[in-house]
Amino acid sequence: MFVLLSSGLYGQKGEEKKASKTRRQEAPALLDQAQAMQEKSPPDAIKLVERAIQMAKKEGDWQTEGESYILLAEIYEDIGQNDLALQRYGQALGILKRSKDIGPTAAVHQRMGQMYISQNNDKLAESSFRLCIDLAYDKDLKIKCQEGLADVELLRGNVDKSFQQLDYVQDNMAPDSLANARIEARRSQGYIQQNDFSKASESYMNSVENLPRNQTIKKEDIEPLEKAKQQLLTYNEVAIDRKIDLARKDADFKKENVAANPANELVKENLRIADLYEQKNSLADAANFISASKNAISENTDAATAAEVYKKSYDLNLKRGNMAAALADLELYFSAKEKANEELKNDLNEQIEIVKGQQQIDQLQSEYNLEEKDKELLQSQLQKQKIITALLGILLAASLVFFYFLYKNVKAKRIANQRLLLKSLRTQMNPHFIFNALNSVNNFIAKNDEKAANKFLSEFSRLMRKVLDYSQKDFIPFEEELELNELYLKLEHFRFRDKFDYQFDNQASAHGADLLVPPMLIQPFIENAVWHGLRYKESMGHLAVKIIEKDAHIIVTVQDDGIGRQRSKALKTENQKKYNSTGLENVSRRIALINEIYDKKYEISVEDVDGNAADTGTLVTVKIPINSN
Repeated sequence: MFVLLSSGLYGQKGEEKKASKTRRQEAPALLDQAQAMQEKSPPDAIKLVERAIQMAKKEGDWQTEGESYILLAEIYEDIGQNDLALQRYGQALGILKRSKDIGPTAAVHQRMGQMYISQNNDKLAESSFRLCIDLAYDKDLKIKCQEGLADVELLRGNVDKSFQQLDYVQDNMAPDSLANARIEARRSQGYIQQNDFSKASESYMNSVENLPRNQTIKKEDIEPLEKAKQQLLTYNEVAIDRKIDLARKDADFKKENVAANPANELVKENLRIADLYEQKNSLADAANFISASKNAISENTDAATAAEVYKKSYDLNLKRGNMAAALADLELYFSAKEKANEELKNDLNEQIEIVKGQQQIDQLQSEYNLEEKDKELLQSQLQKQKIITALLGILLAASLVFFYFLYKNVKAKRIANQRLLLKSLRTQMNPHFIFNALNSVNNFIAKNDEKAANKFLSEFSRLMRKVLDYSQKDFIPFEEELELNELYLKLEHFRFRDKFDYQFDNQASAHGADLLVPPMLIQPFIENAVWHGLRYKESMGHLAVKIIEKDAHIIVTVQDDGIGRQRSKALKTENQKKYNSTGLENVSRRIALINEIYDKKYEISVEDVDGNAADTGTLVTVKIPINSN
């Protein structure tokens, strides 16, 4: 039996090892799939990365987890979300420190350095490039980081130091045409800062000549050339003919080496030359290059670029009096523009999906961090218990004291938590409202108005159930928050119908179910308007609650024409002054904490409606971002 039991136990362990090995292989496979769809479908790629991160965390596979965050950063960088990309690169560096293989960290520092350059942050850029140089084993990567230091000096306006750095790079590297192309492009940028267009254009053309022919070039390798070219073509002191000559030579190279350039580049180059000829008033030459630009348009050309070409062609034909051709171009322009708008809409939807994916990954990381802290705490407690057990005979008295204080501490924390929960429940609903609502029921009964009392009590119990239910939740659907406030306002009006009438207008019903908000967000402002603004008004008052959608926000306004904040404060009785109403203050504190912890952007403002009127009234505005969930 012992043999059989041992065999079964070892067999079970073997199966667990196989399963663990399979999971370790699945995570890198998911990363490969995500990388394959990185350009075509970033949201789907992010979902695959999320799964890979989950598997890597479970297996303690720091290498795969770090590579997952690097891929996330690359996706964000591709779509222009540089802040998110830097955040993910930073997370990757922190995770890879736990791994035995820190090879990818040098490349991460290099990309972060280039991104800091684009943000004009020379100090962080220099730090990143120097870390890359210290960590990199690959010679090509070291060269790029050395070039990055030249970019830092250019950013600081130290052109001579930048040239010295570029000379150092060329003197210490093996012959490399692509690296020489990047270096010459950086020299061109330096000459532009020195207002030497002749040398700048010469260096740029040397850069173009050094580019490898008929092979795909990475975006980061072509970036210095594109930046130099843009600076040359926008240089105000240069004659238009020289700009045209430069642009035409660049276009000729790209025409002969299509593989070295993205699909849109040849179209854009011809469009740029046409624009230069138009500035020169050479409309015939401009029309020739517009025609070349049209011919270069393919299924890979984005609609916005095509629309720009057709618009320029329309303008030129209009100037030359070719009305028929102009009308044909105008029709093509409208068609391309419509397609471009659709592509823009799709891009925005894609951005939303990407942000949602980011939030899920952040939530996963947060949950994991909590689990790790729990494990650390548990391990710490177990270690203490072992020590106590080992010394139990000698330190029995000390153990009793320890457990006494431990029990006292746990009990104190439990009582504190209970008080905090009780305070949360108590502050969810103004006790004055509950007391006065019950008084209203009592009045109905005293007047033998049993029907009104039953109706009020029924609605009041519904409200209390909702309040008690929502007090347990951090967030609830926006439509449920609105239902609670409508019910609350209905009850308040039932009690004070001789004091005010009200309007509840919801024009943003489309986001009621999928938008989550903190519970009891709006109720304190409605209560404040009734109890401190409208109740003291001599004439009939009005309360308007309006919900609209504007600029990716839900805007909730609570406006009354009551006596205003200053008069309400002056009219408070001694008893009211003793009662410290903290409803509005608690709302502000809650929102501040939620904004900080959950990275939300709720905004609340309170102002007088008309400071010159006897009844100034109060307007409360609550801004809720639609995409903040």
